[in-house]
Amino acid sequence: MFSARIKQARKLRGIESQRALGLMMGLDRERASSRINRYERESSGVDLDGLAKLAEALQVPMAYLVAEDDATADIVLSLSSLSAKQRRDLADWIKGKLGED
Repeated sequence: MFSARIKQARKLRGIESQRALGLMMGLDRERASSRINRYERESSGVDLDGLAKLAEALQVPMAYLVAEDDATADIVLSLSSLSAKQRRDLADWIKGKLGED
């Protein structure tokens, strides 16, 4: 799922190549393409710092990249477009519907 989300977010943001994404993350020109290629093929893991840089470059929340299923990823992406107050109000509403305090 992780690799598919990277590809999806890259296309969503109009980032044409793996190299371009790697450069946006601050990787050097020689390693940029191969590093992203390894992430997209899931032949290499990413540490928390790398995940944060990847999410920032793709302009998506880190949770979107590691969500366990497509529905959760879609929800995370939708929530990220809301203001902090809107997210808080929505969280309160959901808790109320579920009967939680």
